[in-house]
Amino acid sequence: MTAWPRFKMYGVPTIFRQAVSDFAGGRVQSGDDVAALERALSDLTGAAHAIAVPQARVGIHLVLKSLIERSGKQKVVLSPYTIYDVVNMVVSAGGIPVFADIEPNNANLDPDAVAPLLDDGVAAVLVTHLHGLVCDLERLGSLCRKRGIPLVEDAAQAFGGHWEGRALGTVGIAGVFSFGRAKNVNCFFGGAVVTDDGELARALRDEVRDYAAMDPAKLAKRVLSCLGYSVAVSRALFPLITHPLYRWLTLRHPKRGAELLSTERSPVLRSSLPEASRRKLSPMQARCALGQFPALAEQQRKRGKLAEIYRSGLANLPSLRLPIELPGTDNVYLAYPIQVSDRVALQQFMVRQGRDVVIQHIGNCADYDCFAEYRRSCPVARDVAASVLLLPTYPDYPPSEARANVEAIRAFLEVHSQ
Repeated sequence: MTAWPRFKMYGVPTIFRQAVSDFAGGRVQSGDDVAALERALSDLTGAAHAIAVPQARVGIHLVLKSLIERSGKQKVVLSPYTIYDVVNMVVSAGGIPVFADIEPNNANLDPDAVAPLLDDGVAAVLVTHLHGLVCDLERLGSLCRKRGIPLVEDAAQAFGGHWEGRALGTVGIAGVFSFGRAKNVNCFFGGAVVTDDGELARALRDEVRDYAAMDPAKLAKRVLSCLGYSVAVSRALFPLITHPLYRWLTLRHPKRGAELLSTERSPVLRSSLPEASRRKLSPMQARCALGQFPALAEQQRKRGKLAEIYRSGLANLPSLRLPIELPGTDNVYLAYPIQVSDRVALQQFMVRQGRDVVIQHIGNCADYDCFAEYRRSCPVARDVAASVLLLPTYPDYPPSEARANVEAIRAFLEVHSQ
């Protein structure tokens, strides 16, 4: 069987060679590469300032904390369809999460749902470019400008994307990127904030300056886990060993299959930033990230071609909801999300056909018990959270495999629409 995995890590094998060399030579914390990474991010995005952070979620926390303290306001309007720790970053920053419903196709914030929530108590609107799909920055930006409310971009899944020729992350007052293991720049975990606001940049630098160095044991553990996954999805092992195991797990326990690498299994409310998160990005991680920047544009072009195969092959199917490209957007397509009413049945059908696809594991945070005090009715988010299936778009995923995914989906819908 020539099965291809649902997901592969970026930067492999170069990042592992870098990590092994730096650990062996005692150079994990040596060098000025974090500063070099920040300069490269400023050059790449056009932002005046870039600040490296240990994780994207920490960057969100720091940005919101500064804006809340600056304004004396607490409300943060955000999408409920996100990882639960984004909500915790609002709370830990001293904010009050205000969930606004999402639009159905791209699963990003719906401007019509946001508008009635913008009152004098709002410190910021946090928008998310989910799956690398650019949200409606035209309308959301206009709403925020009219009310004098800062717009913050969660671009964790959208590094390298653009809107109207501007780099994502630079449209609002600040943008937050992720360099975690599932992102298109991967330094095991890490992130950055970009901004043109000097006061905000200084506040973030002052906070990060006091962080401890990255825990080498934690970093080594993450490197080893990433190495294990990369070996498991390699062409040598995946068709013979990993895929049969995935197939078995998915067919017998679809929820567990979707949660295999998920951190969303047990959402909890956290009122403060964990001490373990207060760490500086290491120079070794910065070197890993910097080495991947030259390939960004070509990789995005390849993902775009795969997205076009899905878009054209699945168009006009009434029982399927597809993403919509908004005018002026250059989408990242970290994955290609489709929505179907019975995604478990579709996934299991595709798995039986040798297709490895995965159910999106994030849910509607507005329904979570741990966030009951912030609960709001977000029916679109509830529906979308139960419907999304992710199709592979990583750069070396063969176009022939994408076309085979299209054929399998159409075959399933032909049978189930009768």
